[in-house]
Amino acid sequence: MPTRFMLTRPRRPSPSRPGSRWPVALLSAALLSATLGCATPATPEPTWSDAFLAAMRLPDTQAEPEVAALAERAPNREQARDARFELARFALRRGDVALAEERFEALWAEGIEDHITSRALYESARIELEHHQRRAEAIALLHRAIAQTAPWAGTELALDFLKKIERQAGNQQTLIDDLSRIAAELENARLKAQLHLTIGELHHADLQDDEGALKAYRRAAKSCEDCSAADEAIWRMAEIYSAYQNFDAATRTLSVVAERTDTSWFVGSYNSHRAADARFELGRIHMLFLEDYEQARDHFERFIDTFPHAMRRDQAEWHLVEITRLTESERAYRRALRRFSDDFPESRLADEAHRRLEQRS
Repeated sequence: MPTRFMLTRPRRPSPSRPGSRWPVALLSAALLSATLGCATPATPEPTWSDAFLAAMRLPDTQAEPEVAALAERAPNREQARDARFELARFALRRGDVALAEERFEALWAEGIEDHITSRALYESARIELEHHQRRAEAIALLHRAIAQTAPWAGTELALDFLKKIERQAGNQQTLIDDLSRIAAELENARLKAQLHLTIGELHHADLQDDEGALKAYRRAAKSCEDCSAADEAIWRMAEIYSAYQNFDAATRTLSVVAERTDTSWFVGSYNSHRAADARFELGRIHMLFLEDYEQARDHFERFIDTFPHAMRRDQAEWHLVEITRLTESERAYRRALRRFSDDFPESRLADEAHRRLEQRS
């Protein structure tokens, strides 16, 4: 049974009982309580990570020797590599390109596939191109960074940089061929999907080849069904179908992403980043192009229920107002306009709602 706190003051010991031990006992208890209750907890010893973070907050001239010392006494290889990577960046920032190049190469030459290797390869590639004008060597290093077994931090940097320099040179088809070759040899599903998504973007935006884009997007979607790159690829497919007014294919494709929603009482929502866009677009297509107002209403209502804080919440509500205008009585339409005005006074559409109400007053 848990101890109950006394809410009344203890009775004072009688002075007629010389030698009573109560005052001593109470004093001892009070001292013990003060000792246990008021003692300051010991300050924990700073860890290597604490020292590393503190050093990285210093100006470079002070930070570099601190990080060099930390690299020597790092408790494990991973932390030592973190420190060594920062030492390479210090050298690059102060203009010692040769030392930076040596340090970056020493990191990726160890053959360890981690975030440090991916970033070191990326930095080495930039040095090759920007300081030595060795384009072929830079591209080879970027290919190595992209072709690692997992999408590390440097992978996206390398991919973006490779796209930039190949686009500037007008080598889109070469880039597509290189990325296709790399993707074919990859085992990591997320990275494979990302490369096929990039290939699709190049076909669509650079080569105006929508058939090639659709083919690449399908490969991205099949490579990793639960990846954000796959969802993005499906969304891009739907955009192409809509542009060609193939609304049957567009709605089928959008429905796949729109259903990728999930919630958990301890995590919250972890929806696809395109789920809200897909649901909204389904409503828009059914209303504006298919004139299926009941389906449109259903999609907009589901959008509102599933994504109550979405940025386009007011637009979805406005589309419901328009559907009411098209399918219900004038009285119901006025009610819908008043409700919208009351619920969304800050919306850019509120003035339009007021104007229409005044026309009908």
